[in-house]
Amino acid sequence: MRRPLVIIALLALLATLSGCATIGLENPFSNDPLTGGTDTTTSLLLGVPTPAGMQRYGSHGFQDFGPGGGRQGMEVLRGKVDTGFAAQIMYSGLQSQGWQLRLALRKGARAVYVYDRGATMAVLTFDSQTLLTVLNIWVADRLPDGSPLPMQDAASTGSGGSGGPGSSGGAGGMGGSGDAGGMNTAPQGGQPGRSGGTSGSGGSGLQERTL
Repeated sequence: MRRPLVIIALLALLATLSGCATIGLENPFSNDPLTGGTDTTTSLLLGVPTPAGMQRYGSHGFQDFGPGGGRQGMEVLRGKVDTGFAAQIMYSGLQSQGWQLRLALRKGARAVYVYDRGATMAVLTFDSQTLLTVLNIWVADRLPDGSPLPMQDAASTGSGGSGGPGSSGGAGGMGGSGDAGGMNTAPQGGQPGRSGGTSGSGGSGLQERTL
């Protein structure tokens, strides 16, 4: 009598497991939006060293060239790093390349830093998750004073930046190029841009304002 009961119990267990598989419970990380990362040591957009242990997710970023010929776009990195340490690494690398820190804010697990160099601006955002930290790097030319809000490109209204069959990959392995990115930041008229802001101190470390 015991053998049939054991067989029935095993069949019930197998049926339960197969049911979980059909509803997507076979892998708790299967819905992770950041997959397919590649190890990296240097930012493609900024050309400065990135914190050790971070990976680049090319399919979640894009890259093209601005009116001045420089690279612009978005770069997504993720890794098991401390946000404060990673921000300091990026600060040191950017300062050595002539970038000036213009804004530094941090609230809990999130932080944002704004840099500029000449007519180019860079925005770095950090988001500390349960185990990993996500670093988003945005780079573009500063718009002239009085510029209207750029209209979002039609190609970017689809799925977040992943290139379609006809889109070409960006240089250096970043997904999407040109219109596959976000907003069109080409100047729309208005007065010439001003550098603005006070010059950052050369030897001081990264100073944050906590909200």
